[in-house]
Amino acid sequence: MASTRYPITVEGETATIGTAAELVVALDVLQGHHDHMVLEQLHPHLAEIIDGPLELYSVLKVLAPDDQVYLIDALGSRLVDVVQRSGALRDILATLAESKVEERLLQTLGSEGLRSLIGSAEELSEVLEWVYGECDQLALNLLGLGFLSRLFQSGYEFSLVLHSLDHRCQEELVELLGWERVLSMVHDRRDLAHLLRALPGGFSTRVLNHFGREQLWNIIGDERGWRVLRDYLEADEAAYLENLLEVDDAE
Repeated sequence: MASTRYPITVEGETATIGTAAELVVALDVLQGHHDHMVLEQLHPHLAEIIDGPLELYSVLKVLAPDDQVYLIDALGSRLVDVVQRSGALRDILATLAESKVEERLLQTLGSEGLRSLIGSAEELSEVLEWVYGECDQLALNLLGLGFLSRLFQSGYEFSLVLHSLDHRCQEELVELLGWERVLSMVHDRRDLAHLLRALPGGFSTRVLNHFGREQLWNIIGDERGWRVLRDYLEADEAAYLENLLEVDDAE
């Protein structure tokens, strides 16, 4: 079934657009000179023309940042239906070169939209890999404490997201969740190793200080477990933990 077609007029010439592919061709031909004019004329119909993540990806790629913002605003509440899944959000973010566009994308999706797209710590880490400036903190704020606390079930899962954040955001996320929740994610030495490796050295020692010696041994298991864990740690982390455990550095 043929799609509905919508007219655009540029410099006295009229054409009709029915699909995202046709819109991309038209924008390419115009070479950025009248992109905004085209988008304005199609504004009421953009959510019908761009009805999936691949279509949105292809149109965003040929637009300048200001026009990318305009397109996102035009899609508005329909944006989450267009993006559909976290992998598409990741790929779309990867095409954007300016933080102001990423910020508008996240704000337009909003808390409810982001929560509907992100279903795991791995998906969140992939999204955060492609945001810049203050946008990583914006994404975390939109998701909210309750959602984030439920999302992380282990120290390993938490470490995936920590690796995608700068040191300031890492610390803010730990403080947001609270030490009790962070410590509850550490079920075994794998969780502990990944969590320590994801944090800057000075901050990882603060994590260790929240455990007692007996708790640490319960997590690590025995001296064989300690030797396995030690191989995954930075030298200063291993030395600090060794002191807390009160073990000799011997095989």
